[in-house]
Amino acid sequence: MKKRISRILISAVFLMLASGSIADISARDRNEFRFWQGSELRLIWGAVPFDAVTLNHGIDKDYGLYGYGTIAGGIADSRYYGGDGYLSGAVGLTYTYRFRKWFELSGVVTYSGYYRDYFDKYTGNLAFKSNDNQISVMPYVRFVWVHTNLVRLYSGIGLGVSFLTETWNHSTSMTLLPAFALTPIGITVGTYVYGIAEVSLGNTGTFSLGIGYKF
Repeated sequence: MKKRISRILISAVFLMLASGSIADISARDRNEFRFWQGSELRLIWGAVPFDAVTLNHGIDKDYGLYGYGTIAGGIADSRYYGGDGYLSGAVGLTYTYRFRKWFELSGVVTYSGYYRDYFDKYTGNLAFKSNDNQISVMPYVRFVWVHTNLVRLYSGIGLGVSFLTETWNHSTSMTLLPAFALTPIGITVGTYVYGIAEVSLGNTGTFSLGIGYKF
């Protein structure tokens, strides 16, 4: 009797395991879980990027236009005043290729800028413009840890270079800087055309929203 019960239990466990395996295979073959290699384009805007433009002008204060406390600088500063300053945030264009369900490689180009006009205190006329423009280029690796045709959750990291141009009172300088992006979590929702939301640290913005196209 005991042997018969043992055989029945063993058979039941075996059937449960077999049916679970068949169900798992069936789920993986369903259309919503299928993977195919291909390309994507993304257009993203990120708020408060961690870059030279935002770090220099995120808190928009005048510390002296010219002399930083010198007599000559004080005289020059007394003639001009700055209007409102504007930060563009990070505008990014990304090309991605999906190599595996869990692995994607991208090339990211990001722009961020700062714009401010300075005026003559005595005439009120525009005296000159202050513009900072930063363009970043970096390869970016994305690791997808939840993948369906409708929703993807992922993390990513990128490292590259930035070209910063600073225009001040009709003179321009250029600086080469490192660029990076670290994304703890990002999500896409949609199939061929999809929405994007990311939380990141780096040149792409602290919080980003965008749209993508899969082909």
